[in-house]
Amino acid sequence: MFRRLLILFDAGSAPEQVVHATRALCEAPEAVHLYGLVPERSELDAPPPASLTVLDRFHQAVHQWSPTAHLSQVLESHLDTSALLRAAARHGADLVVLGPLLDSSPRARVATMLGLALREHLPVLSIGRASAAPPADPPRVALAVAPDGRGLGAVATFLSRCALPSELVALTTGSATQEHARDFEALSGALGISQTLHVESLVGDAAGGRAEAFDAAALRCGAGLLLAPLDAVADVEALMLGVFGARALQEARVPILLLPRTQASTSLFDERLVVSDSIVANGLDPRFAVEQVGFMSSVSVPDSGTLTLFAGGASLGEWRQEGGVAVLPASRLDPGGGTRALAISRSGPTAPRALAACHVLRPEKPLVLIDSVLEEEPLEAAYLLAGEACHPVFVRMRDSTSLEEHRERLRELLPDLAWPHLLDASAWLDDARAEDVPRQVAGLRLLRVATRLAAAGIAISAVVIQDPDGQKPHHPFLRTLTPNECLDLPRGKPLPPLPTPSEADPCARELLFAGCTPSMEGHDIDFELDNARARESVLAAIDAARVTVHWQCYIVEDDPITGRVTAALKRAAARGVRVRFLADALYSGHDSFGAMNPALVSLAATPGVDVRAISPLVGGPSLSELKQRNHRKLVVIDSARAVVTGRNLGAPYYTGFDEVELHRESHYRDIPWLDCGARLEGPLVGVVERAFLAEWSRAGGDTFDIPPSPPRGTMRARLTLHEGLGDTHTLDTQLALIRRARSRLVLVNTFPLLLELQNALVAAIRRGVRVEVLFGSVRPHHGPERTYFPGGAIREVADRYVRSRLDAVIAAGGVAYEMAMPPRAGWEPGLERVAPHVHAKLLVSDEETVAVGSANLDVTAAYWESEALLLVEDAAAARKLLAELEALFATSRRIDREDAHWRAEAEHRSWVGRNWPSLVG
Repeated sequence: MFRRLLILFDAGSAPEQVVHATRALCEAPEAVHLYGLVPERSELDAPPPASLTVLDRFHQAVHQWSPTAHLSQVLESHLDTSALLRAAARHGADLVVLGPLLDSSPRARVATMLGLALREHLPVLSIGRASAAPPADPPRVALAVAPDGRGLGAVATFLSRCALPSELVALTTGSATQEHARDFEALSGALGISQTLHVESLVGDAAGGRAEAFDAAALRCGAGLLLAPLDAVADVEALMLGVFGARALQEARVPILLLPRTQASTSLFDERLVVSDSIVANGLDPRFAVEQVGFMSSVSVPDSGTLTLFAGGASLGEWRQEGGVAVLPASRLDPGGGTRALAISRSGPTAPRALAACHVLRPEKPLVLIDSVLEEEPLEAAYLLAGEACHPVFVRMRDSTSLEEHRERLRELLPDLAWPHLLDASAWLDDARAEDVPRQVAGLRLLRVATRLAAAGIAISAVVIQDPDGQKPHHPFLRTLTPNECLDLPRGKPLPPLPTPSEADPCARELLFAGCTPSMEGHDIDFELDNARARESVLAAIDAARVTVHWQCYIVEDDPITGRVTAALKRAAARGVRVRFLADALYSGHDSFGAMNPALVSLAATPGVDVRAISPLVGGPSLSELKQRNHRKLVVIDSARAVVTGRNLGAPYYTGFDEVELHRESHYRDIPWLDCGARLEGPLVGVVERAFLAEWSRAGGDTFDIPPSPPRGTMRARLTLHEGLGDTHTLDTQLALIRRARSRLVLVNTFPLLLELQNALVAAIRRGVRVEVLFGSVRPHHGPERTYFPGGAIREVADRYVRSRLDAVIAAGGVAYEMAMPPRAGWEPGLERVAPHVHAKLLVSDEETVAVGSANLDVTAAYWESEALLLVEDAAAARKLLAELEALFATSRRIDREDAHWRAEAEHRSWVGRNWPSLVG
């Protein structure tokens, strides 16, 4: 490995000792430069100087060692570090050997060593005054590495270039534990260190005595060489070594090879890397959480950077991490089952420095996913539930506690576990560390991690969650267990995975796991983007009803439009139609806190009409009671026709833009909203009606029969129903459509993007998908100067919040339009364009699939409220709807990032985005 040597020797030292230690590293050097230290003497001194005698002996020893080596020498009267550094550079030395220096300052010796290693990036072999011949068998090398593995990268690089047939002993400070041994085993295997590795601790060593302690430990374990990589210490520690450990190095009994830094240090206190474990399967790329641990064990998330992965001694290449999440293409990992140890580094592939050990599991058995913060008894029960038949996999739900702390806790509570396989939920969900997600949904997030793995074909035996705050999460294909349920199960008898869909198409499989119904054909579906047309259509359907009208709504306004609908319902009841009406108690102001909605009171007084309130509130309601509302808007008539919509019952939702007279003094509530729904005939009508019946029964209503709905057309469709804190089906459906998009995504909504959806859209843009968003103004305005209509001033803050979540999408290359309507007859001419609120919830994927219903794109719809979403899988219908939307794009204002007004609001948007409470949604 080393071909050009510079040997620094003292006139009083024994050259054989130096040559013997150096020969272990160099079989036949091509050049040796001898740099001798000679004390000053008088020319009248009679005997020849000892230095010349030693120099002759060095010449003889080097000649016997390597007869063809080129020899040169220089003699100096004292150790001049700068001169030595220049000499090393001049002679092109790739190894500097410091023999025993009898009369030189120990601190000068250490300064020379650090100067060579830090400034010149040269390895330095230091041979102390007390160096003894190493034992011949077995040959051993000791490694001075940090407890977190720092330094192993430099060692691996050195060993790959210098074949030392030896056993390796890792010497670490602190307490050597079984866990340290496992960490070192994982890192060394990933870096290609094949020699046997033992771990030995140096307990209770202060900085002042650490060099002596390493020397004593190396001697005790029979090492003939101590490898000391500077990567294992921070700059401050190196400084302390020079101040306090100089004499110990001067007197060392085991030769020390000081390996230089693999890259320049950027901080007095080096930050070490910590990485979560991961899972890989066909079509599923492993995802990692990345953290930095710095001064005083502070934990931070790196914004971005390049990482390198090592396995089996080979670099698997570089990839980027952003926001503490790294995604490695599955193609980088060899096929096969089982667990593979990896090493991840922040530096380049030839010289890893900041290293982290982790494992990637390619499951051969079903998984048991376990919340890593379970209490001791249920945690042990969950681990035993996995037994030999399953892989226990732990998941960190929040990064408020570091990965290191989670691993230490798991090792402490489960000492028999060889390696606690620890995933990070945010890495898999890409939800920005759940900054906008309430803590009450930890169980749902864990279930969503399991869903993503299961959709990729990984068998899941059980998902063990914390005790739910309210409703227990559920999934049609996955089993969830609470701690008490886990404790009640027989120990050592794992549960078989539930049956999963046999659907081979990955897109369809993902939609099924997202909670969609199977795709059904035989439908006639028409989208209703025009408010007036939607109103007249539903009124005509009510007037044509013969048997039943079932209406479910979130908000019921007491206004003329509601009056027209309730009048039609009363007429239907008068001719014998059974009318059932469901309204959310809180947001319809009906049967909560003593309030009653006049429009619903009048409707309920009609014979043949039954009105029910969903989840009435009294007294001091809990947060869950306030947030877990039913947001669905459904209409079913005669079990044959249905409407799945985003429209509540009131004027803003069912009034056309050309049906109102607008002027500067119009109140903001007089401005119609853009909304959308879908009229549906075919088999899914029965699914919609069963959803109504389930909620009707919970509200105390009578049961009723639901006849089958026959086919009425040729269109294919699915329905997704989300029930509060019980699942996240509509969110997972939206994400599936975004993740599977190949060419174009169009979104219409004015609710603040959940960060997970924001990240999914940015990822879509980066893979080449065109993303277009049409949003509205929560506080309507008009004209080029954004003049607001009177009222609703607080809504400006909501507007800033919505726009703050669009900033990242626009910055990534997405196209955003602020909706604006051109002048209409009856509008004051000075208004020019009017920017209304957009209440529609639309998502169009690849001009093939349309998702429409009640589900917004915010945290409230994703987790708290019950929703309904219709997926129409018909390219002709999608293109027809897109033509209507593109007409709206043409009159709307496309956001320009460089626009003065948009830039002026950037800081305010950012502040609101950071400080808007996530509970508001």
